[in-house]
Amino acid sequence: MSRTSQPTRPHSRSGSGRTTQGRGAPAVPTRKIVIATLAALALVAAVVVFTLRGQGSSDDHTTAGAGHEGFGHVHGIAVEPDSGAMHVATHVGLFRIDDPHTAVRVSKDDLDLMGFTVVGPGHFLASGHSEHGPANVGLIESTDGGATWREKSLSGAADFHGLQVAHGSVYGYNSTDGAFMVSADQRTWEHRSRTAIGGFAVSPSDSNSVLAVGRDGLQRSTDGGRSWQPVPGAPAVGLLTWDRTGVWAVARDGAVWSSADGGGQWQRRGAVPGEPHSFAMQDGSLFAALADDRVIASIDGGATWTDRYTPE
Repeated sequence: MSRTSQPTRPHSRSGSGRTTQGRGAPAVPTRKIVIATLAALALVAAVVVFTLRGQGSSDDHTTAGAGHEGFGHVHGIAVEPDSGAMHVATHVGLFRIDDPHTAVRVSKDDLDLMGFTVVGPGHFLASGHSEHGPANVGLIESTDGGATWREKSLSGAADFHGLQVAHGSVYGYNSTDGAFMVSADQRTWEHRSRTAIGGFAVSPSDSNSVLAVGRDGLQRSTDGGRSWQPVPGAPAVGLLTWDRTGVWAVARDGAVWSSADGGGQWQRRGAVPGEPHSFAMQDGSLFAALADDRVIASIDGGATWTDRYTPE
């Protein structure tokens, strides 16, 4: 699945923190040393547990609906290919849509997900911000449906506003420095270019073909994101996705467009009835998350839409 993006800031290097004790310093009693050492070890253990668990799950899941504060802003929407389970990545955590009026928060609400993609059943990659960890969480992974997360790479350094798994690699747009990056192992990354984009989609049949929403219109790369060229005649789209049926995009005026040849020719298909925050295609169905917290679906290429989730 694809998602949407944006641009970011460097990080500081800390000193060694090493201290030395002068020859004339008074001796510290052994018992105090033991107590201090145990306290320090307990603190380190707490930090390690948080780092490994990431944003842990809670038995007190919040259900969106009457009295709920809403999604805030949706940065990603994805449907698991096998189960059909729908997940919505937001400013206040990850939600699973269980029925037309129930959205269950499966992650802690202090996790602001900016980039989100499905790898497989219950297996997600994401990026964003946390109130309790580093400001930029880098690439994080969940293998239990979003309940818990662990660090994979670039913690504190990257804020991916776009992520997509394709052709055995992870493609990402790091908003902190405008880098388009690719990783084959989710730990080491190749910086392929610097550009300002608002979202991208990788061809399902060609690892080198990428389309991106740029400041000056739709951009195309034929070398895996190393260089970019404008796409002549393309509509002014803000969101896009690419699956085996072609490229699908939503323009700034809500119009839905499709291209069967990778962005060469475009056909207007319909319109989204509202302000879309995120957009996705799965198994012939289009999905859009709207500013009013509704999630809608279309099975006829955007000509008509039905509610998949409506807050009460």
